[in-house]
Amino acid sequence: MEPTTPTPQNNTKSPAATQKLALALKTVDNKELKSTGFWLNQVFMVVSTVFGVYLAAQSGLEQALKFDSFSKMEDNYYLRTSLYDEVNDNATTIAEYAVRLAKSPPKSEMEYFKPKLEKYIWQTMQYSPTTLETPSELLTQIRRFYSRAEFLINVAVNRKTSAKHAATELKKITDLMQTQTLPRLKNSANQLKLELKQNNISVGSLKELTNAN
Repeated sequence: MEPTTPTPQNNTKSPAATQKLALALKTVDNKELKSTGFWLNQVFMVVSTVFGVYLAAQSGLEQALKFDSFSKMEDNYYLRTSLYDEVNDNATTIAEYAVRLAKSPPKSEMEYFKPKLEKYIWQTMQYSPTTLETPSELLTQIRRFYSRAEFLINVAVNRKTSAKHAATELKKITDLMQTQTLPRLKNSANQLKLELKQNNISVGSLKELTNAN
């Protein structure tokens, strides 16, 4: 028998196999790239959404704070205006009583015409959260005015001081209230109204908006 000669093995791949391998690698690379782009796109979408929600929340909070600030300002405008009207009426009443006392009337007349000071707004203010936003100096002057006026009226009626002396003192504190404290109180209320107007808010508009909701 003749020895068989082994057939040499061909280690070189055929052109067809090489082309298939290149195509497979290309397909894998494209899938990887497409997959990476998809997830990057999702990440950007999430980040954009979170950032948008954050900006919206910040804007909403800012608007809410502004509304609360302007609402309190409007409330204090009403409070100061109402307080002005009440104190002005009381000052007028006391001034008229002082004129009567200056004539040294009998005790019965002083008791009969003894003024009753209206303090509905003054007493209600203790329950208002905006009371202390009113200038403290004005509140102090009004408190002292009421206290001093009531004291002078009572001592005059009870004959613990002369009617003329009480009349003189009442006139002093009433003049001070009418010429200094009350004009300043009215001016402070007008300043609030002006500030609201500068922010394109008319007095009463916020109340209407709140009631509408």
